[in-house]
Amino acid sequence: MIPTFIAQIVLLLFVFHMLLIAAAAMVYAERKVAAMIQQRLGPYLVGPRGLMQPFADVIKLMFKEQLRPLGADRFLFMLAPVLSAVTAFAAFAVVPFGAETTLFGLLEEPMRLQVADINVGVLVIFAIASMGVYGIVLAGWSSNSKYSLLGALRSSSQMISYELSYGLALASVLLVGGSLSLTEIVDQQAGTWWGFLPRWLVVLQPLGFLIYMIAGIAETNRAPFDFPEAEQELVAGYHTEYSSMSFAMFFLAEYINMVTVSAVAVNLFLGGWHGPFLPEAFGWIWFLIKVSVLLFVYIWIRWTLPRYRYDQLMAFGWKVLLPLSVLNLIVTAAGVIYFAV
Repeated sequence: MIPTFIAQIVLLLFVFHMLLIAAAAMVYAERKVAAMIQQRLGPYLVGPRGLMQPFADVIKLMFKEQLRPLGADRFLFMLAPVLSAVTAFAAFAVVPFGAETTLFGLLEEPMRLQVADINVGVLVIFAIASMGVYGIVLAGWSSNSKYSLLGALRSSSQMISYELSYGLALASVLLVGGSLSLTEIVDQQAGTWWGFLPRWLVVLQPLGFLIYMIAGIAETNRAPFDFPEAEQELVAGYHTEYSSMSFAMFFLAEYINMVTVSAVAVNLFLGGWHGPFLPEAFGWIWFLIKVSVLLFVYIWIRWTLPRYRYDQLMAFGWKVLLPLSVLNLIVTAAGVIYFAV
C-alpha cells in the first residue's frame, strides 16, 4: 500500500512533467497542423515523421548563448521569463483531470487526480493567470528596447480589455453551477438530460463558452490577438531581446497557458472527465480527448484568421465582448432566480 502523501508527491511530479511534454507536443502539433492547412509537409527529418523535432529544438536552445542588451536591467530581465513559466505551472495545480482512484488498490485512500483540491479553485486560477502578464510587462520594460516595450504595453492593455469579459463568462457558469470548486461543477455534469443529452453546462451557457474561449485566446496572446509579439510590426515584441532558454521559457508558458485555458473550459463547460463508454476510473481519457480538441481549435484559428488591427482588438473587447458578457450574466442570474423559486 502506498501512503497518500507519497502518492501526492508522485502526482505533482507527474503533472509537472506532463505539462512539459504537452508543450513539446503542442510545438509539434502546431507545425504539423499549420503544414496541413498550407498543403506542405512540416517537420519530417528528425525522427519518424519529425516526432523528435521539438526535443531537437530544446537541445539547440539549451546550448545557445544567453544574450542580454547592455542597457537592460539584469535582475528583472532574467526574472521575467521565470515568472511567466512559474505562473503557468502554478495555475494548472488546481485543475482536476480525473475522478477519485485508488490506482487499482495501490493507495491507502482514494485520491483525486488533482494536485491541489481547493474549494475556490476557479478564483485561484483566475488570480494566478492574471499574474502571468507581469512577466511579459517586466520583459518589455527591462529589455530597454522600444519594440519590447511596445509589446509589453500592448499585452497589459489587452489583458485589461479581455479580463473583464473572461471573468464575467466564468461568473455566468459559476452561477449555474452554484460553486467555486471545479470538482463540484464537474460532478454536477455527470449523466444526461432526457436520456441522451449530456448535462454539460455548455448546453445552458453556449454564449458564455464562446466568450470564454475568445477571451482565453486573447489572454494567451494567440492569433488573431497576438499583438504583444506581432512579428510584422514589432520584430518579436516583448521577447525580442531574449535568446536561449529564456526565450524558450516564454513559449513554454504560452503553451502551458493554452492547456490550462482548455482544461478549465473542459471542466466548466464540457463535463470534465465524464463521457460515455468508459468507466469513471478511465474518465481521464475523455478529459484528454476534449482538451486535445480545444487545442486543435486554437491552432486552427491561428493559421486561418488574419491578425486584427490594434484598434479593432480594443473595440471588439470593449464594444462587443463586454456588453455580451454582461447581458449573458444578467440573463443567467435571472434564470437561476426564476427556476430556483
